[in-house]
Formats: sequence, C-alpha cells, structure tokens
Amino acid sequence: MEESTPIPGIIYYQPGAGSQVTGLDGKVVLPLGPEPLPLLEEDYQKLAGEAPGYDAVGRGIYQALRSDPGCRHCERYAQMLKGYPHYVSELATHILMLGEKDVEVPYLERRVKLLRVLCLMEPQDGNFPLEIGATLLEQGLRFSALHLSTVTLYKAEAYLEKALRLAPDLMKAKSTLAEVYFLLGKYEKAAALWRELLPGVEEKTLAELNARLERIEKGEVPRVPAVDYLEAIACSMSLREEGAFQEAAAILNDVMADAWFALEFPMAEIPYLLALCCQDMGGAGDARVYLRQALRLNPDFSEAKSLLEKLQQ
Repeated sequence: MEESTPIPGIIYYQPGAGSQVTGLDGKVVLPLGPEPLPLLEEDYQKLAGEAPGYDAVGRGIYQALRSDPGCRHCERYAQMLKGYPHYVSELATHILMLGEKDVEVPYLERRVKLLRVLCLMEPQDGNFPLEIGATLLEQGLRFSALHLSTVTLYKAEAYLEKALRLAPDLMKAKSTLAEVYFLLGKYEKAAALWRELLPGVEEKTLAELNARLERIEKGEVPRVPAVDYLEAIACSMSLREEGAFQEAAAILNDVMADAWFALEFPMAEIPYLLALCCQDMGGAGDARVYLRQALRLNPDFSEAKSLLEKLQQ
C-alpha cells in the first residue's frame, strides 16, 4: 500500500470499516475510508481513542488540499469537501480576491493551488483548468519568475488543452492557449486557434489577429521561441546580480536585436535592465537612452522615471 503524502501539521487517521460522520443537522452524511483521513495535529491529539467528528474531518481535508492539491487520495478528499459548504465558499472567495488585483508571484502560485482544488471537485468543468492556465501564463511572464517560464508555460499549455477538451467552445481558452502556443514557438497551432477566433472578435482585435497571422504565414516570427528569450532575460538578471554587467548587457542586446520578438512582446523592462547594466558600467549617457526607450513602451514605468530623473541631475 502506498503511503499517504506527508504534509506539515497533518497526521493521518485510519477510519474503521463502515464509519461515517454527519453534519449540518444531519443534512450531510460522509462515509469514511478506506483512505486514511488527514487531520490537523491538534485534532488528532484530542481523539483519545474516539473517531473524529464532522468538523475535525473538514478541517483536515481542507488543510491537506490547500497545502498539496496533488496529494494522495486528493480526488476523494475533494469530493468529501463538497460536504462543507463554508469551506467551498471560502475557497471561491480567496480565488476571486487573488484574481481581482495585481499580485506577486507567490499569490499567483497560491491561486493555482486553490483552483486545482476546484478542478478536483468539478472535474468536468472546463472553466477551472482555463483559469489555472491563464494564471500560469501570467506567472510565466512575470520578470521575477522568468527563470521558470518554460516549465510554467508548458503547465499552462496542458491545463488550457484540458479546458478545451472539456469545453471546446470556450473562447477565452482558445485565445489564451494561442498565446501560450506562440510563446512556445508552436506557431501553426497558435494560428489555427486565432483563425477560429476571427469571426467573433471586435474590429480592433480582428486587425491585430490578421496581422499576426500574416506574419506567421510569411515566417516573420522570433528567431527562437519567445520562451527562450524569457529564460535568457532571467539569465541576464542573474549575471548582473553577480557583477557580470557586460555579459548581462550582451544577452539583453541580443534579445532586443530580434525585431519580431520586440514587435510581439514590447517589454519596457528589457531596456530598463539594459539601462541598469549601463549605469553599473559607468555609462550614464547610454543608460538615459535606454530609459527613454523603456518609457516610450510604458510611460507609467515608475522605476524608469525615477532613475532617468536621477541620471539627469
């Protein structure tokens, strides 16, 4: 028999054959076993030879799934969690809160974990893998997590493909997956999805998609898959932190030299990073040039504004 997944703060309890718990004034009856039950350590310590109650079972499975939605027996625990509407409501509230504002990468990772629990609870609903894939795409493009962009984007691809298998007409899934395909260098797959979207998009989006499709047909695409450039940017950031300013700048210049990548992904952070490298090497004049370029791409880039003002004094 395979062992249960170790989770900090959790002790597993083996329920007896045929045991169950009831809750909500008898409206919920949950058969227990044969899987071991995750319990909070404090709840396990209070058992004193007795079986756990409804509340203890709920606290344990909720904590286990939030900590590791891929734990052993996760599918069974997720179905049991349906018997705890207050936890389901709390889960949905946290997901909505994390999706409504610009949050840092650890919170995006948290959102993915919580969405995975809902995926387990409703395995036939395509909206949950869609939201996971979209969140992973956002995470894969964050500069603080570029060193993981390849693995993150491949995960996004898998979830978005699952969403379309479950719900083939999900427009957001098609558009998001097309972006992921493009980043991974799967241009024909991206083009196929964009062609499917053409009849239902607004005029401005239609023009953008047609332009991208035309570039793909002409072979006007980045020299290497965009995800490779993202990883290269991450490498340059590490080199700069180590004091290898010239090597970092060389990588960033190589990325910026690819006109088709720059067209598809106009990232103000790239010239900003180059400006930092120039500043590190004593080239204030070159730094100012790159900072102005960054601000043309993103006029609200506060860090670039501040540094430019400092270098102009």
